[in-house]
Amino acid sequence: MTVPQHRPWRGVLVATALPLTDTLAVDHARFADHCAWLVENGCDGVVPNGSLGEYQVLTSEERARVVETAVSAIGGARVMPGVSAYGSAEARRWAEQARDAGCASVMLLP
Repeated sequence: MTVPQHRPWRGVLVATALPLTDTLAVDHARFADHCAWLVENGCDGVVPNGSLGEYQVLTSEERARVVETAVSAIGGARVMPGVSAYGSAEARRWAEQARDAGCASVMLLP
C-alpha cells in the first residue's frame, strides 16, 4: 500500500474557542484575529465548529460564517471545520459548505 506524502491535514490543529460580544453575538473580527494569531505562533491550522460545542447553539448562517471567517483569515488549507450534526444528511451539508468555503478537510465526530 502506498501512503501519500502530502495530506491536507498535518501537524497541530487547534479546536478554537469562539469569542462572543457582550450581546452574545459571534465576534467575527476577534475570531479572525485569533485564528491568525494561532497560525503565526506555530499552529498548523484551526478546527472551528469542532469539539467544543459552541456550534450546537449557532444558527445555520452563523455556523457557516464562522468557517468562512477562518478561511478568510488563514486560508482554507489550514481550516478543518467540524461537520458533526444530528444526522448524516445534515453532516453532509456541512461538509459541502466547508468544501465550498475552500476548506481542504473536515472533521466528523461520531
